[in-house]
Amino acid sequence: MHSWRISKFKLGRSKEDDGSSEDENEKSWGNGLFHFHHGEKHHDGSPKNHNHEHEHHIRKINTNETLPSSLSSPKLRNDASFKNPSGIGNDNSKASEMKASQSSTETQGPSSESGLMTVKVYSGKDFTLPFPITSNSTILQKLLSSGILTSSSNDASEVAAIMRQLPRYKRVDQDSAGEGLIDRAFATKFIPSSILLPGSTNSSPLLYFTIEFDNSITTISPDMGTMEQPVFNKISTFDVTRKLRFLKIDVFARIPSLLLPSKNWQQEIGEQDEVLKEILKKINTNQDIHLDSFHLPLNLKIDSAAQIRLYNHHWISLERGYGKLNITVDYKPSKNKPLSIDDFDLLKVIGRGSFGKVMQVRKKDTQKIYALKALRKAYIVSKCEVTHTLAERTVLARVDCPFIVPLKFSFQSPEKLYLVLAFINGGELFYHLQHEGRFSLARSRFYIAELLCALDSLHKLDVIYRDLKPENILLDYQGHIALCDFGLCKLNMKDNDKTDTFCGTPEYLAPEILLGQGYTKTVDWWTLGILLYEMMTGLPPYYDENVPVMYKKILQQPLLFPDGFDPAAKDLLIGLLSRDPSRRLGVNGTDEIRNHPFFKDISWKKLLLKGYIPPYKPLVKSEIDTANFDQEFTKEKPIDSVVDEYLSASIQKQFGGWTYIGDEQLGDSPSQGRSIS
Repeated sequence: MHSWRISKFKLGRSKEDDGSSEDENEKSWGNGLFHFHHGEKHHDGSPKNHNHEHEHHIRKINTNETLPSSLSSPKLRNDASFKNPSGIGNDNSKASEMKASQSSTETQGPSSESGLMTVKVYSGKDFTLPFPITSNSTILQKLLSSGILTSSSNDASEVAAIMRQLPRYKRVDQDSAGEGLIDRAFATKFIPSSILLPGSTNSSPLLYFTIEFDNSITTISPDMGTMEQPVFNKISTFDVTRKLRFLKIDVFARIPSLLLPSKNWQQEIGEQDEVLKEILKKINTNQDIHLDSFHLPLNLKIDSAAQIRLYNHHWISLERGYGKLNITVDYKPSKNKPLSIDDFDLLKVIGRGSFGKVMQVRKKDTQKIYALKALRKAYIVSKCEVTHTLAERTVLARVDCPFIVPLKFSFQSPEKLYLVLAFINGGELFYHLQHEGRFSLARSRFYIAELLCALDSLHKLDVIYRDLKPENILLDYQGHIALCDFGLCKLNMKDNDKTDTFCGTPEYLAPEILLGQGYTKTVDWWTLGILLYEMMTGLPPYYDENVPVMYKKILQQPLLFPDGFDPAAKDLLIGLLSRDPSRRLGVNGTDEIRNHPFFKDISWKKLLLKGYIPPYKPLVKSEIDTANFDQEFTKEKPIDSVVDEYLSASIQKQFGGWTYIGDEQLGDSPSQGRSIS
């Protein structure tokens, strides 16, 4: 179980920074916008096994550890990030594609101004499956009878009409002992798009799709119809704070395993088709399968105050030809009005800390679910963290990467600062890695590729991340990476600029940090290498429960690999984990890493469009599910209460420019709305 808690603010200063109290790191939380923190229980509620070979003890190490005399002792954060106050297509070979994907996704950036986008989904047609289904009339009739086929209360006549067509589409498979099957092109005629389970009044979709815009996801389920011709009649509204150039549609199917052909047929086809083998495996383990996708182009750069219809009852054909959807898309620019807490319904508490708390909220006008983080101004001022808080808000408002948790809005009251972010509910990568021990090669490659894009987007903004680790990486509803917690970022770092602040997570520290030599952006490539090694083996390469010993290993021990380690991954890690920063892979730019043979099967353009199906889908029921949050918080009643902390006008002025509703800063004055504690 995880808690979304407010991380520690970065309180230390390097010698180029202003000074601050030396004990602030121990007393405060970090200024990462949020991150999941692994609690004392597993997701099943059982106590942690502290003898687990993959537990990361050092991430909660004792601050009384003694360091070698050559190294100063940092003050460690409780979540183990610390700052010392003293101190998958084969297109990547095409350079043109790489430059195009970088340009379209990162360098152009989103344009300003905000608005509301409304997507109306009417119906679908011509949906098919990638495999045949059984022609067993008993199974099909029972399934159709549980379906919602029409708006009529009696679907019996419709079921009978469909079943009369069965002989027409039934065929005998000569390769599987004469088994009777229905060809994949016609199978959806005999499957309802949604069903009513016994004892339930709510329908369960067998076909559904998600619409994603700027990391906000809405699930659209059918009202009735067959899977071939589903009827939706649904409306979803999105807040537009960045004028991105497309919205993404992903179609999923939930196929009962009883519909599959015999086990013999499945085994035979699995030996011929690895993709279909994986699909059948998911169905047999009650998992949803991804059918198809579509990227709908959008032109939101409209100089008009009136509502614009971008698509009118437009039929879109999915990319792989598995179906069509009929939609309308409207966009209405909105006046840039500051928000307040009154614009949100408070749903659940998902984290709490000394600065305030984090809640799951629903924006009243669009009904979109977000994470809202409230920060007490008085506490921020007392810790001299105004500059860093504003800087982090600025980074998240500027960054344009699908693999970084985006800032949606920010606003303030006289007592509080508020940050509204995309709600990411798939859990920490740390938890999934701890639970599974290690990841497969393909899964590790997928995550590292998405993280490479995230770090590159920060570097293009002259930002060093400095705290890459599984705890700061979330999985979204579908299984994509979402990097969070920007409390240790360093801003305004050009390619050759150096900083010398001693910060990070012990087992991820680069040699140049330990030696106090100063470091550049390449420090992030070291941490990327450590993370890849940990994902593939279960532990970081220089891990030791004794911190001083671990630091010596980082500086001196040869990089060792288990038997049978993938050669391309080994070569990549040797490059990323070079102790000499000037020879480290990536020192001459991210393309050095992208072009490595380890990523030869990655199409970077497709990756940036979230075009690959994630290798793992988190176990969440929907985009609003809070099962991956600690019940210690979610069981609290979300309430808003007044905080009685007076701040002078001169102090309030320090928070000028905080408000964000789409690349817009709306004055220096806090609104007089209510605040939450």
